[in-house]
Order: sequence, then C-alpha cells, then structure tokens
Amino acid sequence: MRFATALALAALPLAAQTFDAKMPDTVPAITGKVMEGATLRYIDVQIGDGAPAAAGQQYTVQYTGWLRDGTKFDSSVGKEPIQFAQGRRQVISGWEMGFEGMKVGGRRRLFIPYQMAYGEPGRGSIPPKAELVFDVELLKAETAPEAPAAAADILFSLNQVESEVMQLARAIPEEKYGWRPGPGVRTIQQVFLHIAYANHLILNIADGSEANEVKKIIEDNDKGEQQPISKEKTLAALTGSFAEAHKYLDEVRALALTRDAEFFGQKTTRRGILIFLDTHMGEHLGQAIAYARMNGIVPPWSAGQQQ
Repeated sequence: MRFATALALAALPLAAQTFDAKMPDTVPAITGKVMEGATLRYIDVQIGDGAPAAAGQQYTVQYTGWLRDGTKFDSSVGKEPIQFAQGRRQVISGWEMGFEGMKVGGRRRLFIPYQMAYGEPGRGSIPPKAELVFDVELLKAETAPEAPAAAADILFSLNQVESEVMQLARAIPEEKYGWRPGPGVRTIQQVFLHIAYANHLILNIADGSEANEVKKIIEDNDKGEQQPISKEKTLAALTGSFAEAHKYLDEVRALALTRDAEFFGQKTTRRGILIFLDTHMGEHLGQAIAYARMNGIVPPWSAGQQQ
C-alpha cells in the first residue's frame, strides 16, 4: 500500500502547488490558459538520515539507469560512484533537479522526461525522445571545489604558448629584432608584435565587434607592426595582450562560449574563435623559433636538450 501511494504521488509535479501566473501591476496583464511543460517525477525509496543536499554542493552518487522498456543502459554499481557539482551543468538537467530535498543516505527513483535528459536526438544507446529512469543513492554532499574557468581548456594552451613566447622574446638580443629572412617577410620584432596585436583583434571578434570596428583594428594593427619600437616596448605589448586574453577567458561564461559567431565569413562559435587564438599564437611562435635558430639562438626551454 505504501508503494502504491508513493507511485501515485510520483505523478505529481516536483513542486506540487497551484501555479499562479499573476504578475505585479508594473508588468502588462495577459489572459490565457497556463500550459504545463516537461515535469520531473520521483519516488523516495529510502529517506536518508545524513546532511541535506544543498544547492551548489558536490554530490557523490551511485546510480543505475533504465529506459522505460526496462533496458539497463548504465550503472555505477560495482564501480566508482560519480561526483558532480550541482548547478554547473556537468550532468543532465534532470539530475541537476533530481536530488532536491534528499539527505545523505537517501535513495530515490527519478523519472526524467526526455526534455531534461538527452532531448529529441538521444545520445549513443539512448534513443530519441527517451524518458530515463534512474535509481540513485546520495552517498555524500559536501562543499564543491572551486569551479574552473569556463574556458579552462583554452587557458591551458594559452599558458604554455605565453610562457614560450615571452621566454623567446626576452632571449633574443635587441639588435636581432630587426632581422628578417628575406624581403617582404616580417622581422623578428614584427612577428612578436603581430602576436600581440592579433590577440587583441581575435578577442574583439569573439566579443561580437561590428565589421567596421574589426576593420579599424586590422588597419591599426598593420600600422603598428611597421613602427620600429624598442625591445622593452615590444615585451610590454606582448605582456599587455596576454593580460587582456587572461582577463577575457577568466570572465567569459560557459553559455557565452556556445553562441554562434562568424570569423571572417566562416560560421563557428565563440569558443571556436577563442581556440583560434591559441592556434594563431602557436603558428607564429613556431615562426619566431625558426628565426631564432637561424640566428644561432636556442629557445630557453630547450637549452640542454638534444638540438
């Protein structure tokens, strides 16, 4: 009887209350019927006696997942339990919501509609528009570790390239900054300035600058590269451009990285443009390394290694 009652309750929305669509008088009034969308349902199989699961915590969970036809598609039982920080979109949205009100030691069966799982296309062994059923056990709820930057993968490459660009720029003597391998080719200094100025350009494109703004930046960059400046000022330009890149990548939000974008006529995402930031720097770092070796200068990070 208790199970039958629980099953009946599972048909109710997670927050079983009457929805009130009325807004304050400052918002224009509307009329119409309130329509219900996808609803997460659950049955509490066992109430835990540990700490309650709080929003934003890191949860440690054992689980088994089935399709509605009884097909088991995944399980952590017998393996390491899964850990995820609630609210960071590391799991499907049904899981983000599904542990609300649980206590450590509790077990729950989640009925997750496809809109809160893998959507219309499905994924891997999950068919299209599949409702998923999970038996979950909350083993631990604790303070979540500090979240990495949304662009942590891009920052990882940036840090390596930045280190080598700056080491090489400092190692090349100032009298060699004007050297070029042939007519019409960038000098060593121009290669470093091109990296610095292009960083600023690419970040502006990623941020959605208008075409006329991008054109103006390109024109200014071309003029700037042609101006002979000291090694000290070249290093300062590089340092400033890397600081600008770090600030942008530290602050950009995860959802912003998925937005559609255009890069010189090619359709991509904001993340795609920022990945090109690393690719472009790597290309011209390679150019600077070749120039340095042609002048008998060994990159500092490879000194002592086989040449």
